[in-house]
Amino acid sequence: MTPPATDTLDTWLQRGLASGELRAADAAFARVAQRLCPDAPLATCLASAVVSRHAADGHIAWLIQRTAPPNGPCSARLQRLLSRTPHAADHPPWLGDGSAPTPLVRHGSRLYLWRHWQREQAVAHALAARLHPTPSPAPVEVRAWLDALFGPPADGHDADQRWACARTLHQALTVITGGPGTGKTTTVARLLATLQGLALAQGAPLTIALAAPTGKAAARLAAALAQAWRALPPTGLPLPTDQLRAHLPGAARTLHALLGQRPDGGAARHGPDRPLPLDVLVVDEASMVDLELLHATVQALPPQARLILLGDRDQLASVQAGAVLAELCLHADAARWHPGTAQALHAATGVAVPAAWIDPGGDALDQAVVMLRRSRRFDADSGIGRWAQAVRQGDVDAVHHLLHHPTADVSVHSGPEDDRWLTTWSAHAQALLQPLAGALPTLADAHPWAGERLAQHGRLQVLCALRQGPWGVQGLNARLQRRAEGTTPALPQGPWGPAGQPWLVTRNQPALGVMNGDLGLLLPLRAPDGGLQWRLALPATQPGAGVHWVLPAQLQHVEPAWAMTVHKAQGSEFDHVILVLPPDPDSPLATRELLYTGITRARQRLTLVLPGGPATLLAALQRRTERDSGLRDAVLAALP
Repeated sequence: MTPPATDTLDTWLQRGLASGELRAADAAFARVAQRLCPDAPLATCLASAVVSRHAADGHIAWLIQRTAPPNGPCSARLQRLLSRTPHAADHPPWLGDGSAPTPLVRHGSRLYLWRHWQREQAVAHALAARLHPTPSPAPVEVRAWLDALFGPPADGHDADQRWACARTLHQALTVITGGPGTGKTTTVARLLATLQGLALAQGAPLTIALAAPTGKAAARLAAALAQAWRALPPTGLPLPTDQLRAHLPGAARTLHALLGQRPDGGAARHGPDRPLPLDVLVVDEASMVDLELLHATVQALPPQARLILLGDRDQLASVQAGAVLAELCLHADAARWHPGTAQALHAATGVAVPAAWIDPGGDALDQAVVMLRRSRRFDADSGIGRWAQAVRQGDVDAVHHLLHHPTADVSVHSGPEDDRWLTTWSAHAQALLQPLAGALPTLADAHPWAGERLAQHGRLQVLCALRQGPWGVQGLNARLQRRAEGTTPALPQGPWGPAGQPWLVTRNQPALGVMNGDLGLLLPLRAPDGGLQWRLALPATQPGAGVHWVLPAQLQHVEPAWAMTVHKAQGSEFDHVILVLPPDPDSPLATRELLYTGITRARQRLTLVLPGGPATLLAALQRRTERDSGLRDAVLAALP
């Protein structure tokens, strides 16, 4: 029977475009399916559009049996077709089962683009292979190292860190997650010292690499570990400390640089045919790693190499498709360790695992995940810590209580007219800018002076959910720049902007020594002829190295940064964070993960600016960033 005129592909695509559900590219992909496969059913072509749009939104797969309401007319029509006939979209030339390349793949209850299906399967098999038990040293040997590095396990306050170190020795995949101040870097430093120390005792030192998804994160990891190596006890370790230090990694790189990926998109230097010469790879800020980057990493990693993923699973997911860390850490709160896992951890650390965290029904991935739970940054009375915990758990009642019972370190400014936060910001700006209106040093004498300016700038940062609009980065940057110039009218004006303007680097520029996410200040300096010369001052990547100077004219990818997005601030910390939420409670960008990430950028003080009132905050609390994927199921299915 001929379908009604209203049930044609073109009709549905027009509805999808009109409603905003589809982009032009999604509709074009569906029309390509219809043109190349004229006999393809409506469901196949609709699936092309829907899966394409879903992928653009960061999802790896589209769930056929969805519990959430469809987000548009095409999704709703496709779901009705598949609910009546589960295989209605199957059409092997275009939509297959994954056994051969086809534009779309159907696997169980999920639909994929071929590239995402292939990447997910490859990553799943690589991770599953690392879940097998590996030969590990005797518990007494491990205990000797852990007691030397942590001290005797007197009160169990560092139990989770000890368990993370011990667990890494039993299999080639370890995932360590934890919030701010839980000691992730301290843990990985002692973990690597233990791994390398045990290897040196056998006469076979390990080749260890440190990496992160961004240059800024890599530099921060290297600096933190360098400090940890200097803090190793001079005596008391099972090996001489100097001998151990000589074999611990000192540098970190971006994952792209480690893999040798080319800026033009050409083939990377390292891959399956030319693996990285490594025994251990540590990846920090793993919440920012997308499926594509993880695929490139595991493909280049030798099969026997250990992979250690480190990050906060509750932070914002990667900009590109996937939410790898969150999916791997699905059961992290409950732990779900097998009795055998708990016994091994107890034997190696001297600290018993609580009975509530032991579950014979835990899966193989659960055994590879350790969650660090005790924050050393926020004590029990810290308002920031209480806010972070309430938001992380989605606890509406706790957030209501905090809104009505403010703490000393958290203030809430509600409504578009409540601009008291600007008074605080103006005082900060004046302290930053006033010295720039007076006598200026020469470049040779400017390092301590510039270091003080950078330190002052790092004491406060405005973060936004949006880029556009009066409450987004662009609107607030213009507003704050005008206010900054009003606080210090005599500021010198340079060819690239006014003195003291913060600049954010938005792309890696390794030839200049700057990385995506670096924050610097445009500073005027006294030239030998009495005039001014301008430099961008950035914090040096190595502790104690002073200031890194760059000529502004050399930079091609920068933007003003009195205000910046929470996404760009991920991995950074500031003494005081002013977090500005959008006025519209229905803004899809305001999510629980964004709120949590913004809150946890603050070390000492947090100001929440709610131009739309508490409704925006409460709506964000209940809006999760969910990325549909089958990675966890695929990992478990790949186990023998």
